[in-house]
Amino acid sequence: MHPAHPERPALAQRLIRLAPALLLVLSGLAAPVMAKPKLPDCQIVYDAGSSGTRLYVYEQQGNSWQEHVGPKVSALADPVREFRGRHWSDRDAVNAEVVKALDDLRHDGPVDDKGEPAWKAFDWSAQCRITSARVLATAGMRLAEQQQRERSQALWSDLRQQLQNALTQQLGYRVPVEARTLTGYEEGLYAWLAVRQATGREDFGIAEMGGASSQVTFPCPRCAGSDDAVRRVRIGKRMERIYSYSFLGLGQDEAPVVLGVAPACAYGVGASQAGWRPQDCSRTLALSNTAAANPGALRDPFNFTLPARAGQPRGTARKIPTERADVKGWYLTGAFTYFDEKSVDRTCRQRGKHAGDDSVACFRPVYQQTYLDALGIPFSSPRQDASWTMGAVLCAADRCLQAEMRKPLLCRWSDRGCL
Repeated sequence: MHPAHPERPALAQRLIRLAPALLLVLSGLAAPVMAKPKLPDCQIVYDAGSSGTRLYVYEQQGNSWQEHVGPKVSALADPVREFRGRHWSDRDAVNAEVVKALDDLRHDGPVDDKGEPAWKAFDWSAQCRITSARVLATAGMRLAEQQQRERSQALWSDLRQQLQNALTQQLGYRVPVEARTLTGYEEGLYAWLAVRQATGREDFGIAEMGGASSQVTFPCPRCAGSDDAVRRVRIGKRMERIYSYSFLGLGQDEAPVVLGVAPACAYGVGASQAGWRPQDCSRTLALSNTAAANPGALRDPFNFTLPARAGQPRGTARKIPTERADVKGWYLTGAFTYFDEKSVDRTCRQRGKHAGDDSVACFRPVYQQTYLDALGIPFSSPRQDASWTMGAVLCAADRCLQAEMRKPLLCRWSDRGCL
């Protein structure tokens, strides 16, 4: 028989006293753990345009995307080109503005003259799972890369690193970051996809007017697959042959420099010249190529004929096969939305209200109509406000360009290939 253990009654009493606490702990372990709600996927896209860099954050909601518009900061191309008072020494400050725009989006922007904030606050770091961040530049950076290739490469590298560091520090995980200049094909395609999203249609083409370039994009199953402006693109569940071309130098800001502003295109010219007609201005705009080898082609002032040769001068021409377009109509987007058929009367026959400089107030609407006439696209076509950044998000989500990655996208503005 074992000797008695006097400590056992005391131990039992302690266990009895602890039992309620143990039961409470065990019941807590058995209770279901509430999972954190899954955050929606979001894509960060900067539109690095020729006049400035605008931040957008796109939040996925089912099969659609909600657009959150952020601040607009300096144009990336300005310090590279030393344009609009910027110098190469300002590049770090410009890149810092781009990165800081993400923090600024977390709170409302400054109030405008209507009492509304310049942008509405959106805390992307708390409300999203960021899947990618892209700074995508358009024609202003095409010109910058053409003029200052090494500077452009340095600016892109620095910006990519700064943005990557800021996002990793803020989010605690690494986000794929892309910073580059879009090809003209992509810019036109993304605008077309954005219009498709806005209208629910696919049987249309677009003409888009930017500051430094203009794009023409349309479905074209009858276009030759060997044409370097044609690619097979995933649209929904189908593959479509899409034609897309960008004229560098024919945007509304560069065109007056390229083509010149004749006295017949002066603001209010009709008020001082009896019998003035729009044709008096349009006939001064040498848009068409006069070479017999390419009749009906439009001048493409700042692109190169590809494949480019060493020492080849910039400037080419392109005939857009709009007669082959598989469309029932056209939409005009970009700066085309600022003008209509009454604009010529208001700014040429009269000295009416307009936005921007007097020196191009009459030129711009006449130029736009002349440009569209040369393409065979009616100036009376409906206007559709759409942002190509939405198209970039849609394309990334659907991997719309993946099918033909063996067919490289062309940097037509460079005689040395893409950066």
